[in-house]
Amino acid sequence: MKKKKKVRILSLDGGGMRGIIPATIIRYAEEYLQKKATGTTIADHFDLIAGTSTGGILTGLYLTPQDENKKKAKYSASDAFNFYVKHGNAIFNASKISGLKRLWGLRSAVKFNPKNLERLLHKKFGDLKISQLIKPCLIPTYNMVDKSSFFFTSREDVTKREFFVRDILRSTSAAPTYFPPAKIKNIAADLQKGSQKSHMINLDGGVFANNPTMCAYAEARNINFTERANQEPSASNMHILSIGTGGGSFKISQKEKSNRWSLLKWAKIIPQIMMDGSIDTVAFQMNEIFQTLATKNQNSYLRIDTPEEDRMYSSDMSNASPENIKNLIKAGEKTLEHAKSKGLDKFLDILLDA
Repeated sequence: MKKKKKVRILSLDGGGMRGIIPATIIRYAEEYLQKKATGTTIADHFDLIAGTSTGGILTGLYLTPQDENKKKAKYSASDAFNFYVKHGNAIFNASKISGLKRLWGLRSAVKFNPKNLERLLHKKFGDLKISQLIKPCLIPTYNMVDKSSFFFTSREDVTKREFFVRDILRSTSAAPTYFPPAKIKNIAADLQKGSQKSHMINLDGGVFANNPTMCAYAEARNINFTERANQEPSASNMHILSIGTGGGSFKISQKEKSNRWSLLKWAKIIPQIMMDGSIDTVAFQMNEIFQTLATKNQNSYLRIDTPEEDRMYSSDMSNASPENIKNLIKAGEKTLEHAKSKGLDKFLDILLDA
């Protein structure tokens, strides 16, 4: 009997400039896989990629097709890594709005002008649509118009919902207080008036799914993977690699006096607590799911994140200073060492056989 093939899923957390950390892991993974599967990219070894915020940008880069070959990736994992190293300053530091213009948050809490980010996304993705990505994907955002979570997926009915990739990535990375909400259009609805709402006002998907692994798992359960033996898989039919961005490094000062914190103090710390808490919650849930499976399937879920002792970088996820970029690269290398000790190479070997 022919061995059943498991569905391979890659999930990437949000985290601003800390995207350097998962980008480091994936660069290594792609190079490792290429030694045994010449000419492949990371997209060739996964059936679904999910990403929130900075993880969403990585997802878009990994899944963008070449102009001449629509089934092959245009950007390598090294290109994705270099995107942060090369353009981080333009996205954040060079885009910072002066304190005078912001009036210290009383007039506008937004720290950065999104124009540089939007120009970069337009340059990298042009008019590429989500339906044209080379593999299924899932990228979360929060839709302020409908007051609900929203998942951009490449398996939509394009006669009803279709979006430019650049707009999706601008949406999922519109972190509150960092960038203003993204105002985008549903291209399909714009062409067919009245079929669906044509506009959306979106926030960073990290406000509810900074670790999108559970969302990816749920999405995979509803996909007919026609090229895999298990077309609509359960957990026992999945290989899942989930990579964090070393969150949780922010500091909570004067915790003993939290019962007397001002509204401004709570407003500053609550988003970080909520985003960090959701990461740990999803990691716990996924681990519990896989621990219920037969022993042979329990290692099919691998969660990688930066160990606490190696988080020697700024707690500000928008810090793109040369010094912090160097620290993030070092953290990525340390995280890679940690990943290898947890069995990353063995997991990648399984992907080659899957």
